[in-house]
Amino acid sequence: CSRNRNNSEHCEPVQSKMSSGAQEMVKVNVYSPTGGQHVAYHSGLEVYGVEYVFGGGGNTGGSGVTLQRPRVPPPGSGWTFYQSYDVAPLRASRPEVERIVQEMRSEWSSGSYDLVSRNCNHFSDALSQRLCGQGIPKWVNALAGVGNSLGVGGLIKQAMGQGSGGYGGGKADASAGGLGAAGLVAGNVGADGNLSGEVDWSSAGVLNVDGEDAVEKLRSGSAVASEEDASAEILLLLPFKTQVKLQALQLSAPSADQAPNHIRVFANERNLDMNDAAGGIAPTADFPKVTWTASGPDGAVTAKLEVNFLKFQNLGFLAIHLCREDDDGLPEEGGTPVCVQSFQLVGKN
Repeated sequence: CSRNRNNSEHCEPVQSKMSSGAQEMVKVNVYSPTGGQHVAYHSGLEVYGVEYVFGGGGNTGGSGVTLQRPRVPPPGSGWTFYQSYDVAPLRASRPEVERIVQEMRSEWSSGSYDLVSRNCNHFSDALSQRLCGQGIPKWVNALAGVGNSLGVGGLIKQAMGQGSGGYGGGKADASAGGLGAAGLVAGNVGADGNLSGEVDWSSAGVLNVDGEDAVEKLRSGSAVASEEDASAEILLLLPFKTQVKLQALQLSAPSADQAPNHIRVFANERNLDMNDAAGGIAPTADFPKVTWTASGPDGAVTAKLEVNFLKFQNLGFLAIHLCREDDDGLPEEGGTPVCVQSFQLVGKN
């Protein structure tokens, strides 16, 4: 992504402003190559527990806006978390945030990325302006400003790995998943085909969940439930350390009442938000009527979903939407939260 800070005014690390009360804050999460003060910075904007970032590369006709677990850069990207800065109180509801992000996804295509004039920090600033009326601190993107004002943007691009022809695969905004998603890092598949050892859990995300440490709960087999008084749906975002081939999903739920009845699975779709996953984009595999089987006296139920092996080869990223829908095919609102546990992916590398 892009870079910063030649101004001596910022000699000391900038401390995060502390928010007061329970009001949701718009936060900019800042990364550097070293994890400390640097001339170059990458950023993402965090709101409602989700971080939105912008990058180039990959399908240049698709959106460059992706979401990730807050303060966890993609593996192999070359960035390390530096600090989080509270910009201002959020002025939008959760549905309004989703609508704004959806609009910006069409405006910020992967092919429009430019290290100096349209980078991740420009996106963070633009999104922040729409969500809270204030931009991110100017020092985060100072290097790009210097490049434009002095006419040396081309030299900066070459130094950071992006030539005049577009994204060149350097450290600039490797939000597409880095070396791990490209299959360049060795992983580990269990003897039973369990792909848990291949998942990059440090970069995984679980959206619309109740409580903290949802990723660790999912990894360890503990129950993960959707938020109380919210829609009965969960979105799992699972990057892999190396490319794998998926054959099946095995899940359990504490009870049939808490189990999802519709599961959508997406191969290598990194740009999904909850609206996309709930029907806005066609899934790679769709299970609209999941069959659950009682597995013991405690009321727990299990399900095994086999996927078309050919559609899930060269898999670097997996998104799974777990939902309990009403009679109209919409996520239930305000009822019993949807819940899963003992989640397992089966396949090989």
